[in-house]
Amino acid sequence: MKIGIITNLDKDKGLKVTSQVIDVLTKENIEVILESECENIYKFSDILITIGGDGTILRVAQEAIIYNIPILGINLGRLGFLADIEALEIDKLITKKNILQAKIEERMMLNTIVSNKYRYLSLNETSLIRSFSSRITEFEISINNKIFDIYPADGILISTPTGSTAYNMSAGGPIVIPTSTNIILTPICPHTIYSRSIVLTEEDVISIKLLGQEELSLCIDGVVRMPINKNNTIQISKSHQKIKLLKLSNRDFFEIFSKKIFKKGDSYGNEKAKTI
Repeated sequence: MKIGIITNLDKDKGLKVTSQVIDVLTKENIEVILESECENIYKFSDILITIGGDGTILRVAQEAIIYNIPILGINLGRLGFLADIEALEIDKLITKKNILQAKIEERMMLNTIVSNKYRYLSLNETSLIRSFSSRITEFEISINNKIFDIYPADGILISTPTGSTAYNMSAGGPIVIPTSTNIILTPICPHTIYSRSIVLTEEDVISIKLLGQEELSLCIDGVVRMPINKNNTIQISKSHQKIKLLKLSNRDFFEIFSKKIFKKGDSYGNEKAKTI
């Protein structure tokens, strides 16, 4: 078994956690491959361990999906819905036995095609957001080749269930269990009273056109990919490819959500109250 380690150097300064993971794997007689020492870590690894936050996993997922490699995330970030374990759990959970018996959770991805030419995969969301203009943009939304509505808004989010706790949640969208296979359409700051998120099925296909002269940015999992204007058509659907996340912990989604959202909010409120 060969395990590749990809570290976010901004999160693990001094490589303290990375060194700990290397020591643990070496003691378990597992071969370790480091990103800095391998030209293509994805090609030669059976499993990938990411050390950082969810952003690190999102970046790695773009390549891991090509080689169909499962990812185990160690969270050093703020929330960490994708990362399975915390740094304090490394010695306890990362054993050869646990890895061999680990559950693999498959997560749906989105396929985004721009003007029948450019193709992107997203694990969290595909978004259309303002580039330079502060004007509200009108988005013509079609579902399964039928015009559904025109949204006057700052932007549009199309997210996976995995991404429902990311930008979608901040924009007021619904929380969806991450292992489900829905597509979520959420307007960003819609300039209308009735505009709400729509939860679609995995079979639905969304098409988006801009009605106006504004230029927007197409973002895939938070990374700007290309400018979009009224001459482009964006089509978004469920991808046939799925990312694989390795699960060593026994925590389920509801426990994670409660800990990272509800209890985090309570602890913040209590801490704030103590300082007044």
